[in-house]
Amino acid sequence: MGYSHGRRWSKSDIENSLKEVMQKTNTATLPSRSLMKLITGDTALSNAVKRSGGTKYWAEKLNVDIKQCESKMGYEYECKCSAYLESLGYDSKLTKTRHPYDIIVNGNIKIDVKSSNLFHGKAGNYYTFNLEKTNPTCDIFVCYCINEKDDVQKIYVIPSCVLSGKSQLSIGKETSKYDKYIDNWSLLKKYNQFYNGIKTS
Repeated sequence: MGYSHGRRWSKSDIENSLKEVMQKTNTATLPSRSLMKLITGDTALSNAVKRSGGTKYWAEKLNVDIKQCESKMGYEYECKCSAYLESLGYDSKLTKTRHPYDIIVNGNIKIDVKSSNLFHGKAGNYYTFNLEKTNPTCDIFVCYCINEKDDVQKIYVIPSCVLSGKSQLSIGKETSKYDKYIDNWSLLKKYNQFYNGIKTS
């Protein structure tokens, strides 16, 4: 395989490359980042997957499962988010792989979890999140910013209506116009009151 970090990846390029990795390794599940790197020789394919929908998107597109024992940053942070919501007293359940959102809270609030490593660009360092759809299917986006030490630098809890029309969210390493949503977990209470109000009206 000839891969380059500087190439522009179309969705058909990514799909064909993933299928080739699966064929070469005789696997029926979506290849992990480590497996992609092992077969292709670099992280170009795994980065392209991350920037164009992520592992859930490509598992659904290829109609394959994600091997649960593989190291998957996205799944890891979905679990972290769900556990934290439980610690706040909410009933939090992870959804299945092909669901249009990641977590359902109190049977009503739909949450999509995103995670991003730090990217180094010419204009500065930033985190970038692929929102996948310009018309969100969730109520809230929870976005984890992961720094160079693999630590969570900050967490944004953003109502999806604020990001309506966007397919990509970029957040500066130091400051962002979205900083008012850092650790905005009280938003859950507002949504919970809203849904409970509808049920009792």
